[in-house]
Amino acid sequence: MRFFTTLSPLLLAVGAVAQNSSSSSCSPSSSDVQVVEYGYALSYFLDRFYNQVALNQTFLSGATNDSDAEYYPNFQGMQRLNRLAVRGVQQLGAKTSGFTAPNCSFTFPSANSGEAFVQTALTLESSVAGAYIALAGYTQAPEVSFLWARLAAEHTAHAYYLASNQEDILFPANSSGLVPAYSPAFVLSSGSQKGQLGRYLGGCVSAPPAPCGQTLFIGPIGATLTANVSASAAASSSASLAASATPSPSWAKRALF
Repeated sequence: MRFFTTLSPLLLAVGAVAQNSSSSSCSPSSSDVQVVEYGYALSYFLDRFYNQVALNQTFLSGATNDSDAEYYPNFQGMQRLNRLAVRGVQQLGAKTSGFTAPNCSFTFPSANSGEAFVQTALTLESSVAGAYIALAGYTQAPEVSFLWARLAAEHTAHAYYLASNQEDILFPANSSGLVPAYSPAFVLSSGSQKGQLGRYLGGCVSAPPAPCGQTLFIGPIGATLTANVSASAAASSSASLAASATPSPSWAKRALF
């Protein structure tokens, strides 16, 4: 009996250590630094895009369906939501050891008219949404993946609102995949396909390392962790989805300028 009396506190102590160890492994850590910095660059890029043009009712009046879309008040709301997104990533960064907000010098697509601005916003919102969808697969910390999932949903909602005022059919009957996800390597590459933002981000961040020491291969519906596959191969999986003739929704296939 004395043996078990002595052993019980030891077992409790070991259990507490194991629980603490398990909890700490689920928290944002230094291994998430590149993931969070990349996520910050995406949010800050959109925030700056909406602030580099003096939006007003007159500027947006020439955009398609402007009489029903209520573009101006909705863009004001989207500006506010993008600021909240940046704040969310900053708060996450404060929990991530080694995080430093990237010093980015962005460039932006030309949008000299209300119509051009709406179409550009649609393209960028859907590109960033797809980037966040993929980014959720690059961390094992629930707080990190939760924020990326939430931001992916937020920007998908923005893109859907814009697309609903630009296009008649948003969800074609012959769709062969879900909303595209774009790997970091693909997003940071320079090109004109949907999801490629490298020429605008200015090289201020690098692609996060592959999750679990493997490569996340993105398919039309899910994703698969695969060993011994290069990052360029993973990027090409995003490229093939971006170029697909029948992704869903239809606004996801729009070329990037």
